[in-house]
Amino acid sequence: MLIALIGGIEGMLVYASRSKQRRARRQQLLMGTSTDHRTVVPLVDNYLKQKTARATRLQRFIARKLAALCRRVVQTRALDYLFLHLVRTAFNKRRDNVRNMKRRITLCL
Repeated sequence: MLIALIGGIEGMLVYASRSKQRRARRQQLLMGTSTDHRTVVPLVDNYLKQKTARATRLQRFIARKLAALCRRVVQTRALDYLFLHLVRTAFNKRRDNVRNMKRRITLCL
């Protein structure tokens, strides 16, 4: 009885630790903090592989270099500032459009 109880507790501990590892791995994958830079998404990978099957050597070379450049840019703080700038610009354009509509409505009345 005691041996079965100890075995059950050990099994629960192993299960809990593995589920915690899986949860941490999933979070790293979703947050982009994974140390594995070659994340595999089979459905998307297979689809894109079929679509690019007839690429030339030059096209593959250019794509590889562009991807390396994008990976470097993503690892910098400049990308955060770029997205912030894009969001701010979009908000400002929207706000200006709303102000112009209000002016047009008041002028028409």
